[in-house]
Amino acid sequence: MTRFDRILVCVGRVPRDTEMLDYVGSLSRLLKAQEIHLLHVEPSEPVPVDDMLLMVPEPAGDERIVETMRAAAQERFRGHGGEVLACEKRRGSVLLEILRYAMEKEIDLVVVGRGGEVSDGDDALLASRIARKATCSVLVLPAGCPPRVGRIIVPVRDSECSANALETACRIGGATGAPVLALNVFYVGAGYHNVGLSLEEFTANLRRWAERECENLLNRVDRHGAAVSSRCVPDLYARPVPIVLDHVAGENADMVVIGARGRTGAAGVLLGRVTEQLIRRSRVPVLAVKKKGECLGILRALLSLAG
Repeated sequence: MTRFDRILVCVGRVPRDTEMLDYVGSLSRLLKAQEIHLLHVEPSEPVPVDDMLLMVPEPAGDERIVETMRAAAQERFRGHGGEVLACEKRRGSVLLEILRYAMEKEIDLVVVGRGGEVSDGDDALLASRIARKATCSVLVLPAGCPPRVGRIIVPVRDSECSANALETACRIGGATGAPVLALNVFYVGAGYHNVGLSLEEFTANLRRWAERECENLLNRVDRHGAAVSSRCVPDLYARPVPIVLDHVAGENADMVVIGARGRTGAAGVLLGRVTEQLIRRSRVPVLAVKKKGECLGILRALLSLAG
């Protein structure tokens, strides 16, 4: 089971980040976090890694930001159960220093903010890159999200990655009373022509397979007292993200929880395209659940190359 005992909050913009602290405060109470870390990275010269410039072009410029956020955090976490609160400022590549800190402190969950609008801007790109390369789970909070979880959607397949995400969602749902919907978006495609079936017959066969996947998945996860249901939806055009986002809006969901698995390759550690698009486009928080320590060796190599 994924635990979030050590939570890292990446701060840099005071008005938005105080909202993040409200959200993290509520979440950490529910999950009984033991340590809350605040990190502000002041960008230095860009460092090219994987054909990227790993820094935010608009530095905060506020030398007192750590002190400001420390005071805000102390107010929000006062009487919160004895968590350790650590605040630190570093200078360098924003992405690399966040990844380095998370590795050094054995962080379980990195929390990063993103503009409230759907965008491929700097903060959205940074959030997706953190999720892609981090060795732990990452929670991306769009600006303006209230600190509540009333309904959770989990895009799933029958895999360990999805099982981990679903159990994490159930743990949050059990603590908040939020119902959890396991959403299996299955691709149909044009293959029905090759097996002599109509589109309706082919879709019905695939739906039955998806329903068995959901049943297998739900039978092997600890639901932690959460109310869990499943739904299988056909995808005719290999565009699952709009389908997921439509369900988020239609169900009035407050959070998306999805499994994220890194893999090695010429481009380094990659996140699934569905997870990455949700991080950039979702108007509600997206929790990308990873097995802690995944791709740790590759991150160490990356940090070594960057100095």
